[in-house]
Parts: sequence; C-alpha cells; structure tokens
Amino acid sequence: MNSINNFINLTKKSKFLLSCKETDFIVKLTCFICSVVALCGFLVAFVAIGCSKKNRVDSQPTVTPIVVFGVDGLEWNVMLPMLRAGRLPNFAKLMERGYYGKLATFVPTFSPVIWTTIATGKRHSKHGIHNFARRLPDDKITLFNNLDRKTKAVWNILSDYDKSVVTIGWWMTHPVEPINGIMVAQTNTRAQLDTRFGKHIWKGTLRKGVPNQVYPPERQNEMISILEAVERGADDLAKEIFGEFQFPLSLLGERLWGNCQWAFRADATYLKIAHKLAQSQPMPDLTLIYLGGPDVVGHRFWRYMVPQLYRHRPTSEQIANFGTIVKDYYAYIDSALGDIITDVGPDATIFVISDHGMKAVNQNATFDPDLPPSDINSGEHQDAPPGVIFAAGPNIRKLTSTEKTPTSLMRSDLIEVCGVLDITPAILAMLRIPIGLDMDGEVPTKIFTDQFQITHQPAPVDTHDTAEFFSKRLKSSAHPGKAERLEQLRSLGYIGND
Repeated sequence: MNSINNFINLTKKSKFLLSCKETDFIVKLTCFICSVVALCGFLVAFVAIGCSKKNRVDSQPTVTPIVVFGVDGLEWNVMLPMLRAGRLPNFAKLMERGYYGKLATFVPTFSPVIWTTIATGKRHSKHGIHNFARRLPDDKITLFNNLDRKTKAVWNILSDYDKSVVTIGWWMTHPVEPINGIMVAQTNTRAQLDTRFGKHIWKGTLRKGVPNQVYPPERQNEMISILEAVERGADDLAKEIFGEFQFPLSLLGERLWGNCQWAFRADATYLKIAHKLAQSQPMPDLTLIYLGGPDVVGHRFWRYMVPQLYRHRPTSEQIANFGTIVKDYYAYIDSALGDIITDVGPDATIFVISDHGMKAVNQNATFDPDLPPSDINSGEHQDAPPGVIFAAGPNIRKLTSTEKTPTSLMRSDLIEVCGVLDITPAILAMLRIPIGLDMDGEVPTKIFTDQFQITHQPAPVDTHDTAEFFSKRLKSSAHPGKAERLEQLRSLGYIGND
C-alpha cells in the first residue's frame, strides 16, 4: 500500500506532464486499483484462515487399516494366569501399547446373535437374528442365515462409502453378499442342531460343494483349496498345538476330542486365508476375522483344566491328556495373533474381542468315561460373563488407569471398556463415517487418543438402511440353492458324524 500511495503522490506532482483532467483520471484509476488489491488481500487472508481451520481438522492422524480379530469365548480367568506366566506374549504386547479390559455382553449369549450385534451395532430385536434356528409354520426347523439379517452390517456400510472390506469366517455370512472386497462365509448346517451326546457345537466352516460361500464367486475354488490343504495337515497341526496324548482315550475322551476337530480345521483355514490375502493384496480399510476354537475347547475341557470345581473329578490320566487343552489353544491363538500383526504391519489398528467369557457348568454331573452322558460339556456362558477387548494402534490411547503390567495384572484390576454394541460405532467413527441414530451402541471415546479427535465426526444419519438394500436382499432370498442347501450338505457326507 505504501508503494501505491507513493505512486499517487508522484502523479500529483507530475502535472507538468499531464493535464488536470488526465491527472484526475489516473488518480481515480490508481485508487480503484488500490481498492481491488485491498479486496484481493482480504480474500486471500479469508481463504488462508479458512484453510488454516480446515488443515487443523484434516491434520489429525491418518486413519489406518483396522483389523478386528474376533475370538469366541475368550475368558480373562484363563488369560490372566497365562499372561503372568509369559505364555501370551503377543497379547501382552498389545496391552503394553494400547487399551484393554472387559467387554460387556448380554443374554442370550448365542454366537449368531452376539456376533451379528457386533457387526451391526444393534440388538437382535432390530437385526433379526434371534437364535441359531427357528421353527417354520410347517413345524420344520431352519437355520438363520445372512438373508435373515434385517439391517446393514458394517461391511455393507463401508462398501457404501467406497471403503474396502474383508470378512473371514464371520457368523451369519452365508450365503455371501456383494461387498467392496472379499467375503469368506462361515457355513452352518442343520446337523448342528443335534447336540445329543455332545455331537455338535454351534459353529460352522467352509464346506466343499456348497455354493455362495465366497464373494467374489470366482475366488471360491481358491479358498476351498486352502481348506483342503488344512485338512491334509490337520493331524500334524493338532500335534503341534497340543502334543500327543500320554494315555489311551476312553469313549468319553474320544467323543470330546473328536467333537473339536472341525473347529480346529475351521480356525486354521480362516487364518491361512487371512495370511494369503494379507500377503497378496493391499490392506483393506477393515478386516474382520472370526475364530471359534476357544469357545469349543472351553465347553469340552473346562473340567480338566480346573478339576477341583467338579464333584466328579477326572482321573489323573484324563488330566494328563486334557488338562492343558484349553490353555494350549489360547497359546495357539496368541501365536496366530502375532502372525496377523506381522502381516498387517505396525501401523494398523488391532482390535481383539470376544463375545463372552466362560465358566464351569455341570459341576455336580457324573462324567462316566465309558458311558458318556447326553451333555458332556463342562464349560458354558449362559449367564453372560463379560468378554475381553484389546485395542492397539496409532490412534488408540495407552491405558494408564493401572500401574500393573500384564504379568502382574489381577481380575480386580480390569475395567469395563465398552460393550458388544459399541464395536461398529467405533469402526465407523475411526473411518469418519456417520453413525446411524438407529444403532443401539455408541462410540467408546475413552479408548482413543486426544490427538485423534474422535469426536470430530460427520453428523449422524437416521439410518444406513435403504429400500434398495432390502429389495436386493428380498430378490437374493429366492436363489435356487437356498432350499436345497441343508439336504445337499447331508448328502455330501461332511456332516452328521459324531
């Protein structure tokens, strides 16, 4: 501005070169230019201030890929002694750099109900999965499946926002649906309804010959080949995890052990798929992996881990065979977690969650080794003991509410972090996707760092559900393979054996 004023003064003094009329014109023109320059300066300053404000919001830490490692039935009472003994080093590392504690759950503690709640942020009254199965008007029983879900899951919502998703083995994902990524279903069968003599526990796996288990469909053969490779190495894997039995198995022992093999194969299959995908493609925005083995061994072998809680105690030989089964499998899960963390890299955000804990059951029952009872389970969760939650990553707060280390932690030191309803809201908030007002959960803000500014989210929306979404699901429910699926599985011979 000083240079402009100088120019005006110089012009006024130069009347000997110009007429008064010409001089007045130049002065007026110069003043006009001055005004324009001043206005431009104001606009530049205004934009700079606006950009500065925007940069302050956008300068938040970059959102990193999120991995949700869902493990059915993890129990703190098992994990804490193992942490103190140094047998869960990868969980301990997560605790040292992140947040952890109890994850509240609810009744009924049925896996399809709670894992669908985790994936939707809604109670079963809204998402529509009320149990494992339901009775039809003709008195036949049919399993709930993916098409019975009445609301969008987190993988649908992220796909709507062009975020990439991989789901592996998650409950209620068969038949698979189109998503912006890859979906590997957990396929359940009607044979799982038969729990007499401990025949089945309510879990599924990939199954040969069944359509609609993988999206996109052209990758199904690839995933089935991984299943086949796992099956070929199943015996070696079991020896690697558990060692060999010291004594011959009784009829009860054979039944307990035999009823777990499919769960071990399912977990190993899902883990190998996760490893292959992590090695062969860029990390998606969200990866969901489900493992069910800890729940299965908890149901079967709790009595052998804590024999003092049961009136009919196992023999010393039975304890030698089965006393470490539960803890050995927890150690296997810890090792798998370490592999996952290595695959995804140090910048990913890791959540480990369980749908519930476990406790003793049938403590006054007689477990005849040669004449197994109809209920051979010795562990259960029906009164909803809390699950576990671990979270670690660049934007996760380090828990400082206790001065104790993972190797000295007691159960009384644990806090309730959040509930199963809050996982999907947390994921959406981290990815800056609006929360649905129809969700029953909320964002657990206390687990995030102040720098992440988790409260700076888009305004919530009434719902993510749309008429188009329901229309597509209605059409999908009529696909020809659905009515034949249960009978097809029986005829293939992959189900129904003790």
